[in-house]
Amino acid sequence: MTVGGRQVERLRPTPALVTAVAVVVVGVVLFLGNLAGSWTPLFWNWVPSAAAAAAAAVACWRTATEPKLDTVCRRFWRLQMLVATLIGLGALGDIRHTAAHPHGSGAQHDLPTALLYCLAMGVLLWSMLGLPVVRHERKERLLRFSVDALTVTVTVGLFAWYLTRHAVSASLAGQDALPVIVLATLGLVGVAAVGKLAMSDLGGLDRVTVRLLAVATAVGAFGAGLFPLFIDLPAGLRGSQMFTPATLLFLAFAADRQRRAAGMPPVERPRRRFSALPYLAVAATDGLLLVISNKAGDGALVVALAAVCLTALVVLRQVNALRENGRLVRRLDANLVQLNQFQSQLTHRATHDGLTDLANRALFEQHTRDALTAVATAGAAETTLSLALIDLDDFKAINDRLGHAVGDAMLVVVAQRLRDCVRVDDVVARLGGDEFGLLLHGLRGDEATEVLARITEALSRPVHALGYDLLVRASVGLAEAWPDASPQELLRRADLAMYAAKERGKGRHAVYDAELEQHQAADAQLGAELRQALDRGEFSLVYQPIVRLPDGKWTGVETLVRWTHPDRGFVGPDKFIPIAERTGLIVPLGDWILRTALRQAMAWIEQFGDDAPHEIGVNVSARQLREPGYAETVRDALAETGFDPERLVVEVTETAVFDGGVALDALQMLVTLGVKVALDDFGTGHSSLGLLRTCPADTLKVDKSFVDGIGGRSEEAVIATAMIQITNGLHLQAIAEGVETAEQADTLHRLGYRFAQGYHFSRPLSAQQLGERLVAGRNAQALTG
Repeated sequence: MTVGGRQVERLRPTPALVTAVAVVVVGVVLFLGNLAGSWTPLFWNWVPSAAAAAAAAVACWRTATEPKLDTVCRRFWRLQMLVATLIGLGALGDIRHTAAHPHGSGAQHDLPTALLYCLAMGVLLWSMLGLPVVRHERKERLLRFSVDALTVTVTVGLFAWYLTRHAVSASLAGQDALPVIVLATLGLVGVAAVGKLAMSDLGGLDRVTVRLLAVATAVGAFGAGLFPLFIDLPAGLRGSQMFTPATLLFLAFAADRQRRAAGMPPVERPRRRFSALPYLAVAATDGLLLVISNKAGDGALVVALAAVCLTALVVLRQVNALRENGRLVRRLDANLVQLNQFQSQLTHRATHDGLTDLANRALFEQHTRDALTAVATAGAAETTLSLALIDLDDFKAINDRLGHAVGDAMLVVVAQRLRDCVRVDDVVARLGGDEFGLLLHGLRGDEATEVLARITEALSRPVHALGYDLLVRASVGLAEAWPDASPQELLRRADLAMYAAKERGKGRHAVYDAELEQHQAADAQLGAELRQALDRGEFSLVYQPIVRLPDGKWTGVETLVRWTHPDRGFVGPDKFIPIAERTGLIVPLGDWILRTALRQAMAWIEQFGDDAPHEIGVNVSARQLREPGYAETVRDALAETGFDPERLVVEVTETAVFDGGVALDALQMLVTLGVKVALDDFGTGHSSLGLLRTCPADTLKVDKSFVDGIGGRSEEAVIATAMIQITNGLHLQAIAEGVETAEQADTLHRLGYRFAQGYHFSRPLSAQQLGERLVAGRNAQALTG
């Protein structure tokens, strides 16, 4: 059953509750019967009070032993059981006293009985003071309660005295009036105490229970003290005979309610800015003062009215001040709320990416640490965790070609698609630039791979950003956590897998395994040896001739680098060039290749004159083109060797310049020096025809893959034919690469190609071998001449 916003057990009749209700009914019947006439001996009127006290004590004892209640609450109900017991003993004392005075003679209570009742009220007040109040400190609570209790005591005592002296029957005069005043005062102080505490948040005590206790003390105070002041009762009849069982009934109900609500937290209530109790006491006293002054005459009423007006003005001023303080407190609370909101916003900004509103790197690493702690605690068998790193391929090209605003808009769309691909408890973060991170909870390797496939599919759909429809490809690396994993190591493994995915062709995903680690270690070792090889001079250059069709006359050479390792032997360029690019060693290595090739070309010119290769081509990577001042490096090398810039051909791949930006600017600067540009391996990269308009190329080198199947009506022949038509239309020179047979050379010539290179004409030659071939060619020409 829901009561006060909380779930509590339904009210069920218990022997104690049934007994309490029954004795209340019996007590009322006996009281009314003896009020109308002498039904029974007077001492029987006190028997329901003793029986109700026993029933209430049993109900309090059951609540005090409830294990769901805390220690403070159980102590409170033990004290309530003591209160009920003291009242029961007082009722037994009244039975004995009334039986000794069957005609109602003597005092209302004898001294031991009055002391028992007073002690019961004292224990009640002490139990209330022992309850913890959440809103105020203990000293402040005690001071406020003491002042309120003293106010009520003075007020009630004053009224009791006045009524006893002037407004009630003479049957209560003398010694019988003192217990009436004392019990009335204590009872109303108890009402004030319970009412005061009912307005606060009590630790462990149910609020409905407090209200029932307030009703119990109010009924008891009225019946024991104030009821006789207003009703003229026959001798021997007392209001307590009817009201004490009712008081104990509410106490039993309160105990039962607390037991049923055991373990439930208290309901928060708005804090009252001030208590109305002192002001009610002042108003009541002022009213009594006016009544007495009116009877006294001789100007006393005027003085009383002035005093009441002054009191009212002071109260009004104080209430106004309290209201103003309340407004200030509310304003302060509102400011605190705004401050908390501002702090929350600052915290959010410090832990989230400003563009995508995803978690940033710091928050992602914190989530990773927390998740790994859970994995270490539960063990890999119970908890799984996977971390994925996502890097958008060729994102820089979008920023450079379309602007950062388009790039940012694309990142926002990508972030939303990543959110849509994962669950609520997974973490998506933007780690910086175009790199994202995923933390996938509770997924095994194959399940996490399915998520990556879903992400790849979601990103493959065109992204609409500021009027542009963009295709997004991403390389993804995945690593699965283990019990003793560290965040740094898990991130490193995911990063390693991501770069492995890039090497496999971009737009792919890779999962970390031991083989990847071995490759990484081998690459790291090879990278270290590359630096040593450059210092030791282990690299050498070979040159593959470029010939004219159909006569095969040499028109130029392409420079190729070779590495002969002292221990490994020959290491192919396909192995060490990618590592050199990743480590940045391609920059000093490329500078060495350029200067060595230019010096060699000048040596051939000096030795063979016009018979020397007319042009020399040097391969340049994207990393070199992005290096600041690369054009100046080439200019310095030309000036140092004295080589003619128009005879130097810089060979670059489509991928190197597709991103545009710095790389394309570097090529433009080389062209202004007179250097020629060739697009190498054309058709295997992005194959964008628009690149032919933006890149300052003089030559297209058609890739070997289109030459291999050029015979007949193959697709390669169609592509090769289209390329020669494009180059002719754009006034570019076309060179067919990888020509290995005479048939291929003839076919290419028929299609319109006038330049080619490949094993059919010559394998790459060392500088010495190429010089010998030039000498042999000169001698042969001399013999025929």
